[in-house]
Parts: sequence; C-alpha cells; structure tokens
Amino acid sequence: MRYRKLASLRAPLPATVAAFLAVGAHTIDAASAKPTPVEVWSGGDDGLTLRLRGALVAALRSSPSFRLSSGKKPRTLVVTIPTHLKWKQIGGRTQVLYTVQFASTDEQNIGASTGSCWDDALAKCAAHIVKDTKSAAGKIR
Repeated sequence: MRYRKLASLRAPLPATVAAFLAVGAHTIDAASAKPTPVEVWSGGDDGLTLRLRGALVAALRSSPSFRLSSGKKPRTLVVTIPTHLKWKQIGGRTQVLYTVQFASTDEQNIGASTGSCWDDALAKCAAHIVKDTKSAAGKIR
C-alpha cells in the first residue's frame, strides 16, 4: 500500500457531498419530530363557517406537522374560528373574510390569522391558516 493514496482519503469532502449529508440529516430530524396536537373549534354555525372549518380540518389532517386531538390535552394548540365568517359579494362571487385565533389549552392567547379567499376556494384560506398554525405551534412547546 502506498501512503500517498491513504493521505488523499483524509482530504475534505467536496462541497456537494457535504451539502447532501447536511440535507439528509435535516430531513431525518424533521421526519422524527412529533406532530403537534391541534383542536379546531368554531363559534359560528352557519354553512360558510362550517365549510371553512371542514377545509381547515382536512388541511391539518393531511399535514405531517399536526395531529388532530380532542379533550384539551396539555401542549395542544387550539385553533378557533370565533364567530361567523364575514363575507361580501363582489360581482357574482362571494369573498370570505376570516379571523382565526390560536391559544393553548389553558387559554393563553398565542396569536391570530386573518385573510380572505373566494367561497369556492376555501382550501386556499385553509392552507394559509395551516401556515400560520405552524408558526403558532412553535410558541406552545
């Protein structure tokens, strides 16, 4: 065996290999993170509010970051649509205006999410709320 060849094995890893290993380690960390338990509550019981609630529950259920829960268990994030949604007619379409509040199960206010979407695209509102829910979840741990 030549010592020169062995010495070349001690050379630093190429940047692409190092980046690949770093991304792989981050992916393993993200996959091993436990999903945050979340409860979805609604103060409004009209059809539009219930449709947004349904879209939000579906979006949270499909997110690996969250696990639907019930019973006000510790470290659970409570996402509440506090009242009936506001809406307005624009041309022949209905624009939905929402406010969602985030709190812990011991009722500590964590924040809120506001926005709008068309009534035939409530999944867009739900996706925005899920994004804001991820930020709120970081404050509950």
